[in-house]
Amino acid sequence: MNEELILVFPTMEYEIQAKELIKETIELDNDNPDKWAGFARLHEFEDYSEWVKNIINNLDPTKLAPGRVTATTYFTVRKSDNKIVGIIDIRHALNDYLREFGGHIGYSIRPTERRKGYGKKQLLLALDKCEVLNIKDVLITCRESNIGSAKTIESCNGTLENMLYNEEKNENFKRYWINL
Repeated sequence: MNEELILVFPTMEYEIQAKELIKETIELDNDNPDKWAGFARLHEFEDYSEWVKNIINNLDPTKLAPGRVTATTYFTVRKSDNKIVGIIDIRHALNDYLREFGGHIGYSIRPTERRKGYGKKQLLLALDKCEVLNIKDVLITCRESNIGSAKTIESCNGTLENMLYNEEKNENFKRYWINL
């Protein structure tokens, strides 16, 4: 697909689409252990406006919950029809957990928009944002079983460093670095 994508900071304009994204993910991707990867907890908020406030607070280190890091969340929007095709969360720093299993970037493409090349385009756009944030070495992780995500990371010059076992999730996680 040769559709142009843009990263858009979530606003109230996207409320209906965000709710549709959650519904679609539950209906079509419920068995996927990574279904909420990169969602910045969108699915945990019944009130969309509260979620928008939360992601705004995630930009302010003085307003972060304990154990959280500063992060910027974007909807990935197809320019031709202004449709949300994905969501991506860029963490500005790493804590111990993110250093092992989460990385700087978490992302997802909505189930009906997969296998169109959007994952790679979305990740490349996020890497541009990382450069602006002066993140030179970007860590991205994925479950060993998530072949699609591994291929996406590798297609963006991700170099596999190692795999670590996550006891909580009972699975190995691949740890990739992308140098900008």
